[in-house]
Amino acid sequence: MRFKIQKNNISTFEVFGYALILMGIIILVWGVQQFNLFGRVEGKSPEELGIRFGQYGEFIGGIVGSLWALAGVFLFFATLLYQKREFQLQRTELHKTQRIYQQQSFSTLFISFLVQHNDIVGKLSAYDINQAPWNGTNFFIFFKEKVLSSYIGKVRLLPKEQRTEKLLYAYFRDYFTYHFRFYESSLNPYLRNLTVLLNMIERFRQDADDESDYYSLIMKTNLSDSELFLIYHLNEFGLLPEIKEAVEHYDLFQHLPAFEKVYYQVQTEKI
Repeated sequence: MRFKIQKNNISTFEVFGYALILMGIIILVWGVQQFNLFGRVEGKSPEELGIRFGQYGEFIGGIVGSLWALAGVFLFFATLLYQKREFQLQRTELHKTQRIYQQQSFSTLFISFLVQHNDIVGKLSAYDINQAPWNGTNFFIFFKEKVLSSYIGKVRLLPKEQRTEKLLYAYFRDYFTYHFRFYESSLNPYLRNLTVLLNMIERFRQDADDESDYYSLIMKTNLSDSELFLIYHLNEFGLLPEIKEAVEHYDLFQHLPAFEKVYYQVQTEKI
């Protein structure tokens, strides 16, 4: 591949160098004919032959030699250009290799944190009023139902004329915050690991100068709607500011249904 690149990018210096060499060869052959070096030598004195060859040597040294010396200069610069091009190719290959190594290292680290994330989710547990356990991803379903049932139970005691958007939003925020604080100690390992994951993706994107959202897509597909319900409202109510920039950049809630969001619940109960 490199050979083809060099052949298809012949420098101007190289063109001039080969042209001067060819010109010197032409003049060299022409001089042989003009000085009749291979003509008959019978009857010629040594002095005459010496003069003829001496004149030819001066001609070659003065013209052809100068042309070939200049050709050598041009080819020298052409060699420098080829070396520079080779260094650039090597630097490009080295950069690609470094990026591949960087991505492999990050992928390994990312997978380990993703596995840890799933392990933490599997250890989450809560109990309802009947002491029935809600483990793993069911914990988030239970949490969401607790928030919605508390909010709806409070709101529907209000006359409809008092159900302003501001008041309903405040009720939802307050009940969400209350239940979050109640389970905060259980959720802290989960949220810390999630924060690290999102920050890792963003840092890798910046360091690698890579706009690809491959890792964020993996992250999004790994989160259930009930998890997104929690994360969305933590972000909405400013309870987890560490992830605000990352979730907005990667549109983490792109596929979260509208009815899972506070604004839908407010509009529903306002009617």
